[in-house]
Amino acid sequence: MKAANPQEKDARRWKRELQLAKKRERDWLTDSEKIVKRYRGEEKKRNRFNVLWANTEIMRPAIYNSRPNPDVRRRFKDADPVGKAVSEILERSLSVFVDGDETDDAIKNDVLDGLLVGRGVSRIRYIPTIASVEKSDTADPEGEDADDGEPKLPDTAEAQATDDTDEELESEEVVPEHVDWKDFRHGYGRVWPEVPWVAFRHKLSRPDAEEKFGKDALGGVQFTVPDEGDEKQAKEQVGETQKVAEFWEIWDKLGKRVFFVQDDLDVLLFPEDNPDGEPPLEFTGFFPCPRPLQIVENTSSLLPIPLFHLYSDQADQLDKITGRIDKIINTMRLRGAYDARITELADIMASDDNEMVPVQNAQAWTDAGLDKAVTWMPVEKNAEILQALYEARDRQKAIIDELLGISDIIRGATDPDETATAQNLKSNYGSVRLQRMQKEVQRYARDLMRLAAGAMSQKFSQATFEQMTELKFPTNAQKALMIQQFQQQAMMQPPPQPGAPPMPPPQPPAALQVPSWEDIIGVMRSEKMRQYKIDVETDSTVAGTLSSDMAGLSQVLTAISQAMQELAPMVQQGVLPVDAAKEVILTVIRRARMGMAVEDAFDKLQPPKPPQDPNAAKAQADMANTQAKAQADIQVAQIKAQLDAHVAQVAQAAQAQQNAQEQAIEERRAQEDQRFEMMQAKLDAAVKIIVASISAQKQADPVVTPGAEREISSVVQ
Repeated sequence: MKAANPQEKDARRWKRELQLAKKRERDWLTDSEKIVKRYRGEEKKRNRFNVLWANTEIMRPAIYNSRPNPDVRRRFKDADPVGKAVSEILERSLSVFVDGDETDDAIKNDVLDGLLVGRGVSRIRYIPTIASVEKSDTADPEGEDADDGEPKLPDTAEAQATDDTDEELESEEVVPEHVDWKDFRHGYGRVWPEVPWVAFRHKLSRPDAEEKFGKDALGGVQFTVPDEGDEKQAKEQVGETQKVAEFWEIWDKLGKRVFFVQDDLDVLLFPEDNPDGEPPLEFTGFFPCPRPLQIVENTSSLLPIPLFHLYSDQADQLDKITGRIDKIINTMRLRGAYDARITELADIMASDDNEMVPVQNAQAWTDAGLDKAVTWMPVEKNAEILQALYEARDRQKAIIDELLGISDIIRGATDPDETATAQNLKSNYGSVRLQRMQKEVQRYARDLMRLAAGAMSQKFSQATFEQMTELKFPTNAQKALMIQQFQQQAMMQPPPQPGAPPMPPPQPPAALQVPSWEDIIGVMRSEKMRQYKIDVETDSTVAGTLSSDMAGLSQVLTAISQAMQELAPMVQQGVLPVDAAKEVILTVIRRARMGMAVEDAFDKLQPPKPPQDPNAAKAQADMANTQAKAQADIQVAQIKAQLDAHVAQVAQAAQAQQNAQEQAIEERRAQEDQRFEMMQAKLDAAVKIIVASISAQKQADPVVTPGAEREISSVVQ
């Protein structure tokens, strides 16, 4: 018996996995197809009230009508310059990601699929743009032949063109891509972390498939117009004459690889640029898509539950009532009988406004009487039944609204007799019923942006981040150059003059206090470090009214103003440190999510300086003068002490050599006495000059007397 080829065995296994996934979702796929056709009005059933379309169009803007704003913050609010820089860069990059129409369109389509079929999915793609540029004229020594020294010539013209050009990255972007509900499958799992693989269906034409996999790998693949049950619709999806083949892209989490499966091939397909099946991006959770958006929760299975299933019986009953109303309306025609002798009566009934009809036998009209000549068909009972059916239909719509949580205030209907309080209660009740769906959409948008942030962190270059964010950070080379320049400036600084106050040390450039691009991108490239340092969140995806926004902003500003008024006196008195006061205010700003710019502005807040008192300034000046005079006396005493010590040393030396060098000692003592007298005279003159200077300066300016210490030092020296 011939042994099975491992590649064929692997391909059969994955085809079986796809078949089992389709079998698990067979009933859901069939029901979803009917629901989508009913929503689009493709089923032309008579007398149908399309409540599915009405409810879906009401709930779509109720759970998603505003683009999510990214909110990237440091996970811990401590001093972390690198974490703050990474947060700011990713927040600005995600803002560009959200501002694109692709993101908004993808989430809108996912929400619509979630409301109709119960599941919405989008995936993240990294799209680089490669540009061909001409090579420089600089010769490459490795391109020369080692034997004869002549350059090697390419074998073909294509190789010649390749050798003459280089490829460089022109631009790069991360975009979301909506996946149709029929083009997504996944392995079995009760919860999303248990899912072992996901698959995306692609319908590729032969040129696209050959470009991706190579011509030799597609032998035996049949390219035809797909048959989706509706041949016209299938042709519209791919073109009238374009033939395609289905390829399933599978992300295998257990095997850590990405490959393609085609029904006509017995082997797995790998793209030419990734023959080993390495995942092109390392996403959190491995898959390039977040946990699918599911409007109806199902804790025991990932099988979607269409929202329409929750009220399909009521919708069918609504269709029956509408059908009966239509039938009764058809019977309620103005019909009657008239006397055959009055032949002109038919012409009178068919005449237009202000039109007179001549009659031949006017006497017969007078004798019979017009009211007696005509008898009308009674419709009073039909009207009563019709009114009851209208009331029954309204009650049926109310039941459906109660099941979905759509109050009449959300529909826009109102009762003029209701008070504003009653309408607010109904509106709030409706919003409470929809909050779970709104949070699910917000969760889905957050997970989508987290995947986008991971893709940007792995792939984007420094130049791309600079262009997207317009933030300027130094590189390690630039910081090293700034450090070298700073050291040179510090060495060139002149030494302090004797007696002069010490000069403050030079301050390093502010650019040295911020992280470098290498540090920032290093944290981004490390998934664990990025998750430890920052947290990617979103604000609500449901836009509030202008009045509620302004009311909330007013409350925040009032809270900040009150906090500053209460904390400012405590800071001035020294009871509360200024850092503690700033942290209290920043807590309010962070909870209100007023933005990083506002947070940085308040972080630079300095405590107010107390007003200066003239009397206090004068007292401070007098104290300074007293301290200067006391310092001068101390210096004079120190000089005298030094002189006395020196004289004592000289006397002791002279006493030891008295017998041998008496004459020399006498001459040296005379010299020392003369030097002492000269220094004593200088000291006396210095003291007189200082006292005179202080007295003169106090008379000229009783507040300040600068320069006293400098004069003392210069005279002493």
